[in-house]
Amino acid sequence: MKNLKLGISALALTVASTVFAQTTSNPWLIGVGAHGVNHVAAGGQVGDFFPRAFGGGDGGELYNIDNFTITPPLSKLTVARNLNKYLVLDWQTSVGNVDNKRIGMGKEFFLMTGLGLQFKFNGLWNEESWFDPYLRVGANYLRHDYSGVNFPLTDVNGVGYNGFSGEPYTQRRKDHFTVATGLGSNFWLTKNFGLGIQGDYVSTPIDKSDVANFWQASASLLFRFGNTDRDKDGILDKDDLCPDTPGLAEFQGCPDTDGDGVPDKDDQCPDVAGPVENNGCPWPDTDGDGVVDKDDACPEVAGPAENNGCPWPDTDGDGVLDKDDACPTVPGLAQYNGCPKPKSVTATEVEAELKNIYFDFNKATIKAESGPRLDAAATIIKADRGNYLLEGQTDKKGSEAYNLNLSRQRAASVVAALDARGVDPSDLKSIGVGEAKAVVPETATDAERQQDRKVVVKAIEDATEWATYQKSDIPVKKAPVKKKK
Repeated sequence: MKNLKLGISALALTVASTVFAQTTSNPWLIGVGAHGVNHVAAGGQVGDFFPRAFGGGDGGELYNIDNFTITPPLSKLTVARNLNKYLVLDWQTSVGNVDNKRIGMGKEFFLMTGLGLQFKFNGLWNEESWFDPYLRVGANYLRHDYSGVNFPLTDVNGVGYNGFSGEPYTQRRKDHFTVATGLGSNFWLTKNFGLGIQGDYVSTPIDKSDVANFWQASASLLFRFGNTDRDKDGILDKDDLCPDTPGLAEFQGCPDTDGDGVPDKDDQCPDVAGPVENNGCPWPDTDGDGVVDKDDACPEVAGPAENNGCPWPDTDGDGVLDKDDACPTVPGLAQYNGCPKPKSVTATEVEAELKNIYFDFNKATIKAESGPRLDAAATIIKADRGNYLLEGQTDKKGSEAYNLNLSRQRAASVVAALDARGVDPSDLKSIGVGEAKAVVPETATDAERQQDRKVVVKAIEDATEWATYQKSDIPVKKAPVKKKK
């Protein structure tokens, strides 16, 4: 009963280690099976280890099934853990009632448990291969009672044991230290289930005889587990760089919240998409012109992308950007691509029509007979859409102030008449110069002075000059008529 408790405890300790193993993220293995022990072959000649076909003795003692004591199923338990692709650490436990047929010892309780190190050959080509051979070395505690064996004796191979190194009798032990060396292989039928076979030679190096040495063969059902996936993202923890956060396979299990191709663990702005070269953060755009600062030649001044983020210049200040201005250094008009209006006979034609505009005596009222000429001038101006300065002039009779005011009123009357005929008033500007440009002496007849009483038309093609006239606009106030002209 004591020995049975000892065996159950060893098996329970081995099983308990698997429960602990399930909390790790490394691959583990558990195997359950049966084993057989052959003491006879351990005391034979080297040739007895091989069948006759391979140059051995009479069938080979190692392969003679009658030499084995085979324990029932569930008599061997293996727990193993992969340290890397080449090495596996295991804990193997074997139990049963085993006799030693080599020396004729009857069945005694047998318990062997200990650690072993496996070298996996498939790590040299593919550690996930279904064929998984290995070389194993282990150190064990063995409980097998030899205290009742009487020496001297002769084993079945004819080898006598009458003493060792001067001792009168070979030492008899119950507890042994053993070293196991052997070969084995796992055959994986699925990723997590397979079959395993193993053969070991077990020696007792500190014993004073080798009668306890034996060959052991075992076969097991294998179950591989322990590759956990804590975040349930389909990537095993052992391969997952972010095992507690669901992620993507392309980033080894790490998430990419903003979808910018930079995993959150490397993304300095994980919630805002940005390029890889800026560590997952968007490039700044200080001036908000749609051109990011790294590409913006003027990062603090808004400008179009086609000009590298800088505003287009307007060198001549005419409102037409240099890129569209055919005359970038000369003020011009938009309708002429930034160039001054081409010279034409339009102004001459308009002046010819307005030259003979007549006014009521001493008034700014246009005479009715001047209507057709105003009609003709309006038609020309509307077709040309240029800028025109209408300059009112008087003769020299009367005071300068009076004449200046009257000239302004008459020029304004012409503008009003043209406006009434559909001319855009923004294309016209009226001024008065009074008698400043009169050429007929004051002493001349009224008919002779008529040539100084007129409205002179001038086409203004320079935008800057036109702007100057626009700024000098002086409201016209009608002055009382002091004398007749």
